[in-house]
Amino acid sequence: MKDDEPHALTVWALGFGEGFFTSVIMDMLLIRFLGVRMNKWLMIGISILFLLFNYFYFFKSGRGKKIVISKPMFFNNERISIIVTIIFFVILISSLFWGPFCSKYFLQRYCNQSLLFR
Repeated sequence: MKDDEPHALTVWALGFGEGFFTSVIMDMLLIRFLGVRMNKWLMIGISILFLLFNYFYFFKSGRGKKIVISKPMFFNNERISIIVTIIFFVILISSLFWGPFCSKYFLQRYCNQSLLFR
């Protein structure tokens, strides 16, 4: 099955990944400093905002195709570019796994125990 718009799929995946990572970080900060957990709908909303931003910034404006054509690199080094890209996506994807554990730890460590069972 051929993908008609591979750049659009990349932009969508990047948007959701950035949105989820930002939600995880914001959730941990809210728990740590305010003792409040972030609502799941707010997390979904943040992901949708990042998705829309990336869609309009990269796909709709044509910047995404320009980036693919120009093939920019970090320090004009292909190896460093590949390593930085892999590290970036490993951190984004791994936040799906370590985010809930960190949030639970912060809840247990910094919040009143009665807040855990609401």
